[in-house]
Amino acid sequence: MSVASRSTILIVDDQPANRALVRAYLEASYDLFDAADGPQALQILARTPIDLVLLDVMMPIMSGIEVCSIIKGRGGDGPYLPVILLTALGAQEDRNQGLGAGADDFLTKPVDRHELLFRVKTFVKLRQQDQRIRRQLGELEEKDQLIRHQLDELRGLDALKDDLVSMMVHDLKNPLSGIVGFLDVVQSNLRDRELGEDALMALQASERLREILDDILRVRMLESGAVRLHRELVAVDGLVRDAVTSLSGAAKARQVEIAFGLGNSGLNLAADRKLVLRAVENLLSNALKYSPSGAVVEAAVHQNGGEVAIEVADRGAGIPDDLKRRLFEKFGSLEVVRGQARRGIGLGLYLVRLVVTAHGGRAVVRDREGGGTTFALLFPPSENPHA
Repeated sequence: MSVASRSTILIVDDQPANRALVRAYLEASYDLFDAADGPQALQILARTPIDLVLLDVMMPIMSGIEVCSIIKGRGGDGPYLPVILLTALGAQEDRNQGLGAGADDFLTKPVDRHELLFRVKTFVKLRQQDQRIRRQLGELEEKDQLIRHQLDELRGLDALKDDLVSMMVHDLKNPLSGIVGFLDVVQSNLRDRELGEDALMALQASERLREILDDILRVRMLESGAVRLHRELVAVDGLVRDAVTSLSGAAKARQVEIAFGLGNSGLNLAADRKLVLRAVENLLSNALKYSPSGAVVEAAVHQNGGEVAIEVADRGAGIPDDLKRRLFEKFGSLEVVRGQARRGIGLGLYLVRLVVTAHGGRAVVRDREGGGTTFALLFPPSENPHA
């Protein structure tokens, strides 16, 4: 053991000969301090780091029991300081009182050298282990505080980002509405066919941009819990039919048909109609986006066990199983699969998940027989009373 790492022991005994004997046993391995009585011992402890106290019970002024009680009382939640009491042979009452004072162990006088070395070594190790554990806990606490501080900063930055996004969306919507209105007038009055088609494409792009801004606001409000569902009894067939109608222009432009039929499930849903309608529109828009020209996107409503299921099936590129779980993530995207891709999913499907989750349901995706993908919104039984 190097000098720098030697543990320090305090020997407290009113008899110089006893202190000298213990010192002779220990000085080769430990740094030693002597005290002739209790008050002197407490003074040394107040100014010197001590790793173990060897404390005689029978002393003038202040007994070893009293000193032990003060040492242990001072410790509180601080570092562990072992105290070994030196008692006379057969002094069971001293042992009982010592235990009550918090003593860690006892040695009988006259002290046996081997027993003394063994006990001291054992309790010095316990002291070192306690110090090591406390250092580790202290480091963990510092790291925990640092992480908490960083999380608080991230929350603050996230809140600032959300506020900025909301402000930008609100500020963009007004001029964008003017652009949409202006393009609508221009497109309606243009006689040049090519210019009219260009104006129509610009109008459709502007409408899509307005929809994206609306989605950003909806996602922001759903994430923050600021949206309160305005539930009403909704005819699911009619809701899906309205979503199909709203996407008919986009379907025509992409030369894709949306097949829904007359819709006769007779299912009703206690839901926020605007939010669910937007979710279905997003599924249809996503299906159109990845469907080849001439394909058919199929929308359907049926009862799946006790759940109401709204399904949208396309003939786009298939999605590997290990990538399906990423579809509904915020700003999720997929890598290219055999030269095809479903990229830039952005907020559309994430909003779908938020909406159906807010209604206590779930969004699922599965492969479509014959190729393509089927997306489904599944609402729980409690949300789907029949008409």
